[in-house]
Amino acid sequence: QVLLWLLKLVWSPLLHVSLLAMGVVLTRAEVVKGLEPLSAYDVAGVRILFRTFEDTCPTPALWERAFADLFPCFGGPEAAGRAFAALDTDTNGLIDGRETLAGLTLISKGHLSERMKLLFDIFDLNKEQELHFDECFLLLRRSMMGLRKMTGIVTPPEKVIHNMTKHIFKSATKHRNSAINLEDWFNWWSSDSSIRSALKMITWRPEDQRGLPTPDLQVNVDYTKGAADEGAFENMLGSKPQSAQASASAGDSSGQVIPVR
Repeated sequence: QVLLWLLKLVWSPLLHVSLLAMGVVLTRAEVVKGLEPLSAYDVAGVRILFRTFEDTCPTPALWERAFADLFPCFGGPEAAGRAFAALDTDTNGLIDGRETLAGLTLISKGHLSERMKLLFDIFDLNKEQELHFDECFLLLRRSMMGLRKMTGIVTPPEKVIHNMTKHIFKSATKHRNSAINLEDWFNWWSSDSSIRSALKMITWRPEDQRGLPTPDLQVNVDYTKGAADEGAFENMLGSKPQSAQASASAGDSSGQVIPVR
């Protein structure tokens, strides 16, 4: 029984990704205790928060007071403090602003296309309507981490996220040293069966996915291939994009923040 428990502990993220690849929806997302007021936001409201964050926050990280000022939905410092503590998983007194906004974008109300476009804008650090490889990796990694902190949904290993990033550029026929645009981003996530299955957990109404490719037009890609190879995983960590290394931000144990270029 102990062996089975250990295997489950090690393999559960990969199993989760594999089930999503088969179109299996494991659960409907629910926000964790203390973050319930965030579920009231629609995607337009989150975009306003993002603009406020960019205009008023001097650093990519938020401390408790800045968090309370940015998110008035909690109604007071006590509730905002409890929410901040729920997001500050490494208890260093800081949370990643973009990660938090990305997680909120995913759970917000609105069409999936609008939510995914806002994700693109949040991580378009140079405001050039394009994402370089490290920015794309950052988008996937921080968005998934933000969603995990808000809902408890499991996050796939970094090797899987790295494989996703490589496939985005491959499907867009873009070299790793170039950049993808918003159309490339849309073409990938809207037609990828694993991503669409995962998005079902945060699809609140049927109209949220209206007009998107149906299952018969979606592509199934095994992003877990090679993820169990410990040596390959360690090599990937040692050679991942520089900005991705720096992205172990305020929400991670390193205490670093995302560099704004």
